[in-house]
Amino acid sequence: MNTRRVLAWPLICALSACTANVDGVGGDDAGDNGAGGNDNARGSGGTTASGGAGGNRNTGAGGAAGATTATGGRTGNGGSGAGGNGNGTSTGGGTGSGGATAAGGRSGAGGAGAGGRTGAGGSGTGGATGAGGGAGSTGNPAICNFASGLNVAWINFANDVPNPNIGAFQTLFQNTFAAGGRVVRWWFHTNGTITPGYDGNGRARPITSATISGVQSILAAAHAAGVSLNVSLWSFDMLQGGENISAGLRTNNQNLLTVDANRQAYIDNVLSPLVTALRGNPGLYSYEIFNEPEGMTTQNGWTGANGGTEVDESFIQRSVNWFADAIHTADPAARVTNAAWTFKACSVGVAGMTNYYSDTALRAAGGRQKGVLDFYEVHYYAMNGAQYSCYTHPASHWGLDKKLVMGEFFARTTDGVATNDLYTTIYSSGYNGAWAWQYNDSSAAVKWPTMQVPMQNVFNAHSADVGGCH
Repeated sequence: MNTRRVLAWPLICALSACTANVDGVGGDDAGDNGAGGNDNARGSGGTTASGGAGGNRNTGAGGAAGATTATGGRTGNGGSGAGGNGNGTSTGGGTGSGGATAAGGRSGAGGAGAGGRTGAGGSGTGGATGAGGGAGSTGNPAICNFASGLNVAWINFANDVPNPNIGAFQTLFQNTFAAGGRVVRWWFHTNGTITPGYDGNGRARPITSATISGVQSILAAAHAAGVSLNVSLWSFDMLQGGENISAGLRTNNQNLLTVDANRQAYIDNVLSPLVTALRGNPGLYSYEIFNEPEGMTTQNGWTGANGGTEVDESFIQRSVNWFADAIHTADPAARVTNAAWTFKACSVGVAGMTNYYSDTALRAAGGRQKGVLDFYEVHYYAMNGAQYSCYTHPASHWGLDKKLVMGEFFARTTDGVATNDLYTTIYSSGYNGAWAWQYNDSSAAVKWPTMQVPMQNVFNAHSADVGGCH
């Protein structure tokens, strides 16, 4: 069993006696941690009012959009502008061919215009610059208008490949689709204990065919069930204390982030071959570079408090830039995102917040032009503070220039929004997706089927946007 997060926000330690490495049944987030609770295991059990004794928020198991545009087809269906595939006009179709007007993508987070990215497809087919991706990007298909789904994160923490439990994945994919969900967020390396593996020089070994086959089999199961995957490559867990991470492995993980030669070795030996092998796979929705990398930074982190280490945020930005560039080079049609822990790390023009992952910031940190994101992903839990809430602030509040997915939250009443209304509220507030945490959690308070009815409700109310997401 593994605990993931030591501390989601330093203020929590000031509010209670923080405990780390709790591996099961502590309090969860509804009581904002209460006495002794911390943020380590995303909903890993316990009663909510007090936060439980020593509870945490990860898993005991291991652990804007603005006004709608009127530019044409629904994203994900390949309509013009909005749904247009930047790879060429033949995919995008004629104006409005993807669906009813105004479905092409909500401006603000998605950018004014159609939601498609510019590049090889050019404006008009892929959408004007800023319509869903960074200027000068590589012609990706449009990001879904609303990517509804959930997290599975893992069946076996950090160990789903090379030998995935396909039966378990098939069940969760089928359940997700039946509830109206279309995208599932799944973690790949996580903390590096199984993959990628390092050689004697501390550099990533070449990815094995068994690992690639394992990922492909998960994607095949997803596609067969009618859903697709957001593949999260790494988590802050790579620098966490505990979690069976030896000091040597943690050093190799840290060097992958901070040493250019080691980072490039991972790209050459693991990332580029993986992306090449998965190019065009219909079970793949997007790649995610990191899960909450701010947790392993000296500016905002919590991994150092648990016997782990931390790095400067600039190394995270450089790594995001290099990895995104490698993905876009190996597969120009790939969608890439990065999962920020809160809007503190992904917002513009809001006091006390910044956007570490803008095109400008990433290119400045890493120097690689194609190393930018196709959409933003941010997480929100009530314990992080109401100033970061997606329920009390519309997507336009954050001042972002691309589409915006809420990649983690608990499917339970939050900030006055009833459980069954959560997904619909996120949709109505201009966000471009919602993925609740998590199907396989150890706590019945947040695991499946807590997200089933809210997912079904947003699908029933907005089936064109939700059901057409690919």
